[in-house]
Amino acid sequence: MGDPKLPAPNHRMWLMAPPSIAKYVMDSATNRYHEAATWSKGKNLKNSQADRDHSPQGTLLTQLTGRIVAVRRMKHSTFFDVRNSQQEHQCLAGTSEYDGFGVGVADIVKLHGRPSRSRTGDAVLEVDSLVCLSKPSGQESLTDDFRAGALRRTGRSVRQDRAREILVDSGLRERLRVRIRVMRSIRQSLLELGFDEIDIPVIVTSPFAGTANLFRLNSADLASVDLYLRGSLESHLKQLIVAGFESAYCMGASFRNESAELHEFLMVEGMSSRFDQSQLIDMVEQVIRGAALSVRGFPAVANNRVEALATPWRRDTFSAITGASANEGASVKRAYDALRGPISDGFRLPVFVDKFPAVLSPLAQRDESLAGNAMRGYMFFSGLRICEIVQEQADAEEQRAVFEAQKLSIAGDSGAKKDSWAYDSELLEALKLGCPPLSGFGIHINRLVAALTDVRRVSDVVPFPLASGLMAR
Repeated sequence: MGDPKLPAPNHRMWLMAPPSIAKYVMDSATNRYHEAATWSKGKNLKNSQADRDHSPQGTLLTQLTGRIVAVRRMKHSTFFDVRNSQQEHQCLAGTSEYDGFGVGVADIVKLHGRPSRSRTGDAVLEVDSLVCLSKPSGQESLTDDFRAGALRRTGRSVRQDRAREILVDSGLRERLRVRIRVMRSIRQSLLELGFDEIDIPVIVTSPFAGTANLFRLNSADLASVDLYLRGSLESHLKQLIVAGFESAYCMGASFRNESAELHEFLMVEGMSSRFDQSQLIDMVEQVIRGAALSVRGFPAVANNRVEALATPWRRDTFSAITGASANEGASVKRAYDALRGPISDGFRLPVFVDKFPAVLSPLAQRDESLAGNAMRGYMFFSGLRICEIVQEQADAEEQRAVFEAQKLSIAGDSGAKKDSWAYDSELLEALKLGCPPLSGFGIHINRLVAALTDVRRVSDVVPFPLASGLMAR
């Protein structure tokens, strides 16, 4: 007889509490399964009257598929823990029966059994039948990693052993669950605020990404075209506003040929003609606060960080924070040097620092009230730059003039990379069509998750990082 068809999982419920195990009553007359009461660890097992009436001759049965992560052998009984995607379940079989199954730690199994209780009152699944679905090669070393709760270093790259590390390191798995929930919360918030999610090309023809260096690509079919991995989502989002979208965002990876953290990093970038910069600051503050509160109580989350991000942002300016004027920060290197001290002090509560030097903000509108500054700011928290919010430049000729000024600035800056300047010709052509006033934002997912979970290494919060270096500030 075939297996029962399991109901679709309620993911929303699973995020709030461990899921119950679905149980089925098998009607011996019809050979069909009927859903019975639910059961989970720590709850009393009771069948409803409806279940008993529906199948008076039924047998309570549970199906579970997962990986064995621990085994405790006794003289007559063997307890073993099976982990599925959401939690670990304690299972029980007679020792001779367990030996007959021919399974051990790290095996993937499918079993049927009955919810019961051990002599000490713990909830267990008393196993009737078990099938081994997969046995890993190198099982002995994987068993040792499970017992240690961490990956033994092999000298190979981070990605080569990443699946094994996620498998055995419960802390890493919990941080990745935080990441998933944060991404889901941000998406939901932006949907409610009227933003359309759209995809942006990963391969671009312009090397422009502010003052950053990009990865260059080669194509056999497009040998005459310069190709790059995108370093930002901003330009294409702005072009979409020109094309008639009011509010759009993209959640995706950007790539920089710079520090290990920035080789590949996940961003949420958005653009809107419905909000000015001041309104967008309030909106993004609300989005980040909601993301932080959505993971409050998760095992990997530092709740003091959640409470801090739930407080209103302090507002300040670049000059007030650094003590440097815009003219003193008139080169990329000097501007970042001025920020290094305040950032290293930590910013234990979220601080939005506005009016950055124009040299750092080639796509931002210039601040007419303060020469040398742009209408661009960052939110800093826990020593990390979490997000940026910008009043975007909408005039094609003014944007071209900014590109020219940036070229001269970089040419005279001994600390700048000489290939870090380029026109974004696609953007200039789009702006010539006419662009409404607009503002934009970018939220750095890796850094936000790192701040919430109180870690500093990229590999602590990214599923498959290229390297395990520290987060850039």
